[in-house]
Amino acid sequence: MKVLALDVSTKTGWAVFEEGKLVRHGLIQNPQKIQEYGTYPWNYLYATEAMTQRLLELADNEKPDVIVVEETNGSRARYTQKVLEFLHCNLLIRLSTYFNGKVFYVNSSEWRKTIGMAMSKEDKKANRKLNVEKSLAASAGRKMDKAKLGIKGKITKKHLSVRWVNENYNLNFRICDNDIADAICLGSAYIKGCSVCDGK
Repeated sequence: MKVLALDVSTKTGWAVFEEGKLVRHGLIQNPQKIQEYGTYPWNYLYATEAMTQRLLELADNEKPDVIVVEETNGSRARYTQKVLEFLHCNLLIRLSTYFNGKVFYVNSSEWRKTIGMAMSKEDKKANRKLNVEKSLAASAGRKMDKAKLGIKGKITKKHLSVRWVNENYNLNFRICDNDIADAICLGSAYIKGCSVCDGK
C-alpha cells in the first residue's frame, strides 16, 4: 500500500510511504504571498487554487492508494484559518473528481498520541525555567539573556515533531523543516493504525 501524508497549509509538508516505509518527503509552497494573487477576497481563492494544483500534481506523480491529511485546528488568526479552510475545501473538491483512492483526515492530537510524541520532563522543566526568567526580566525592566541562562527558547510541538522524525528516521531536520516533519509523523501514525476523523 502506498500512502501520501499531507500537512496541508500555505507551506504543505508531504511524505510518501510504501509498504510502511518512508520513501520520499518534501515541501510544496506557492512562489508568491497570498496578497500577490490579487485583491481580497479573490486572492485567497487564486492562491489556494495554485497550491491545490501543486498538490494534485504530487498525487498524480505518486499515485497513492490512500491520502492522509491532518485535520485543521482552530486558529485565533481568522485570515490564516480562512486560507486553510479554502485550501482544504478546494483540495477535496478537486480530489473528488480525480482521485480513486481513499482520503482520511486525522486530528493532530491523535497522530501525536499514536506515535507517543509528548513533552519530556526535561522539556517541561526548560519551558518553566524560560517562563520564570521571562517574568523576572520583565518585572526588572531588563532583557533576558538566553545564552547566559543556557536556554535556547520555548520547546513547542514543532520541536517535538522534528525531534521525533530525526530520532526515528535518522534525519537531520531543523525547526524550519517542521511542516515536512509533521507530514512524516502523520503518515507514521496512520500506518500504526491511528483513528481517523469521522466528521463528528
